[in-house]
Amino acid sequence: LILVVVLQQTVNFSFADFERTVDDAGIFGPLVFTFVLFLGLTIPFNPVSDLATVNVAALLFEPEVSIAGTVAAQSASLVVNYWFARHFGDRTLRLLSGERAAAFVERFGGRMTYRTLFSLRFALPLTGIGIDVVTFLAALGRLGFIRFYFVSIIPWLLIDIIYFYSTSYLKDQSFILFFLPAAILVTAPGAFLLWRNRRSNGATTAA
Repeated sequence: LILVVVLQQTVNFSFADFERTVDDAGIFGPLVFTFVLFLGLTIPFNPVSDLATVNVAALLFEPEVSIAGTVAAQSASLVVNYWFARHFGDRTLRLLSGERAAAFVERFGGRMTYRTLFSLRFALPLTGIGIDVVTFLAALGRLGFIRFYFVSIIPWLLIDIIYFYSTSYLKDQSFILFFLPAAILVTAPGAFLLWRNRRSNGATTAA
């Protein structure tokens, strides 16, 4: 988006021109999007924001194309992140955080269940910096990959469908409203956990 703005100001290159350029690229446009999103989901502290990547896809592609590309990138990242965490997670954790922190994370990962995994997949900020903490914990907890994959991808697929179809509708209504689904999806899990924590504390105090 920043590139489009710069081009528009310097060489009169509009967003419509950018859309036509992507359309002319054919299948390579969605493939580049899928690859960039995959890198964002697997490379720690990637400078390219995953949220910005999917926002651009929502603007440029039809919902079905965006959903297919996103699911492909998410599926590939689940394979890579799980494999890395299963084979090198313990060693990497001890190297980066020390023995005590590694032991704490391993204990937490040992309590990971498929139900917990399913719930945590709705907390999108947990993968926002390229470190899939949930997959890391699931691999350390020795959850089987096949069930791990489906329990992970189903919540993400539901989010993908809601996000891309809602943005497709809203971008025709108002450009400002276009960003509303992303804001809700990012902030809603944290707001829900905060509300649940306050409710639990209130019940404890009353008791």
